[in-house]
Amino acid sequence: MRRNSIRVAAITALLALAAVPQAFAVGTPAGTVISNQASVNYTDVNGNPLTSLSNIVTTTVSQVASITVQPDNSANANIGDTVFYAHTVTNGGNGPDTIDMTALSGNGWVTALFFDNNGDGLFDAGDTVMTDTDGDTVPDTGSIAANAIVSILASVSVPAGTPGGTIDSMTVTGTSTFNPAVSDSAVDTTTVQGPSLSAFKSVLPAGAQPPGTVLTYTVVVTNGGNGDALSVVLTDPIPANTTYIAGSITLNAASKSDIGGDDEADFNATAPGAVTVNVGPLAVGGVATITFQVQII
Repeated sequence: MRRNSIRVAAITALLALAAVPQAFAVGTPAGTVISNQASVNYTDVNGNPLTSLSNIVTTTVSQVASITVQPDNSANANIGDTVFYAHTVTNGGNGPDTIDMTALSGNGWVTALFFDNNGDGLFDAGDTVMTDTDGDTVPDTGSIAANAIVSILASVSVPAGTPGGTIDSMTVTGTSTFNPAVSDSAVDTTTVQGPSLSAFKSVLPAGAQPPGTVLTYTVVVTNGGNGDALSVVLTDPIPANTTYIAGSITLNAASKSDIGGDDEADFNATAPGAVTVNVGPLAVGGVATITFQVQII
């Protein structure tokens, strides 16, 4: 009878434990010891209450790594610019970790990593270059606590001679040194601003014309790029079997001289046998219209 009472009480206790939802302590600090002990309550044949305790079992919480690098960024830049992108690096693990940081340009441009010490998202005098603190040759955050956030800046430099419209994707990656299999990345996209000029030329009157006809040439130069064009110069040789009509050059409907050096245009001065017009800077979307005349011999 007593043995049956103990068995029933033990089974009841086990069923009660099984019915309790199992709670997983997300983010519980590494090294935390979780202990558990069961008790069995029962009575003897005389109705006396008795208790039996199980052995104590323990579980030590192991460390897990979790890295977040955010956000993705994008910006326009001019040739020769160095662009800085702000990021936050979060140790989402449950123990201290040192996070290795890399910044890789898809075009092989020069990159660098800095601590954004005042967290303003801008590169200024108080910001310092990231260094290798743990001797693995990779710049890192230094040891940071669980759930700690570090503000950084990643820079990329646009080389001279880069064509306008070039797009670079720089991948900024944080890797756990506790568990190098854990990493996260953000992507910074840089679009190089640069001019892209087109020239369209037309003539009036159109079609076949007899000798003696005066032809008016119109050249429209358009900057269809995303950066200003500087020092734009048009050169247009006079075609064979024609003669240039003196004083016929116009720039944006304003008459220009044929003499070199007195205004933006000349004939046969800068380039022999050619009309030359110094258009100057042409902003994004800007248009310059040049006209001049020749006569068919």
